[in-house]
Amino acid sequence: MIKAFKEENDFDELVANTYVVGVGDDCIVVDLGKCSQRLIDYINHTYKKVLGILLTHAHVDHIRGVVPFLKHFNYDIPVYLHGDDYEMIVNPSLASAGMDTPDTNFDPQLVKDDEILEFNDLKIKVIHTPFHTKGSVCYLDEEDNALFTGDTLFKESIGRTDLYGGDSSSVYPSLTKLTCLNEMLVCFPGHGSVTTIKAEKANNPFLH
Repeated sequence: MIKAFKEENDFDELVANTYVVGVGDDCIVVDLGKCSQRLIDYINHTYKKVLGILLTHAHVDHIRGVVPFLKHFNYDIPVYLHGDDYEMIVNPSLASAGMDTPDTNFDPQLVKDDEILEFNDLKIKVIHTPFHTKGSVCYLDEEDNALFTGDTLFKESIGRTDLYGGDSSSVYPSLTKLTCLNEMLVCFPGHGSVTTIKAEKANNPFLH
């Protein structure tokens, strides 16, 4: 089961979507732009334990909630991030993307392309899709027919390339990795509404 927490109505700050993915009695969390009380309540009422936090990249609107989230739970929760974005954790001003500098007082486990992350019986594949940032990734959850695309792929759009670590020359090869996947995959983006690979291949101008 996948539960989406969208904070787009918070006009005081730009906040990415957060997704909670059920893994039996436990869960994993994808991106944490905000550590809201309703997110905490949902996890506490639904699951026994958080097995990991998966970050699609290190911009402030995707990681701002990590430190308060970790402080709330009194057990170790690993945080996963691609190694090419680690410099934004070491130097958080790079992660600000024109907004406030985030608290990056956490030590992520660094992932790489094609790595398989295992959480109980759930396997998540890391797909490195640089262009929005150097270390942008998508997370493939075949069991739930889900692809968490962060700011790589939105409904009928893609992430920008003019922020730190952006690279317009990497757009096509990164998107090609996604268009080769199962067309029926449901895409859960960092901002906006869910979509599918099939719909994006038909309607997204950046995929043509």
